[in-house]
Amino acid sequence: MLNLLKPAVALTALPLAACVPTAAPDWLVLPANPAVAVRAPHYSAVTAGVARYDVVDPKDWRELNRAVTPKPGSGGMEGMDHSRMPGMDR
Repeated sequence: MLNLLKPAVALTALPLAACVPTAAPDWLVLPANPAVAVRAPHYSAVTAGVARYDVVDPKDWRELNRAVTPKPGSGGMEGMDHSRMPGMDR
């Protein structure tokens, strides 16, 4: 079995080796350009932009529901005959 494996590996590796470039690309081999302008690093706080959420008193859940429900005329089910909805024939 091992005698068949070596030629199979060689036959697979040879075509793949033909796809490899002979030399590394120039941009990969060249050293970094020290003349390139780079922004100076600046300090930014870890908590910059964090919103603060303090404890508040509970609000009326009915009022909160009214605030998030769709307003009249903004779509939804206005003008729909609710008696014709599935399951409403009882």
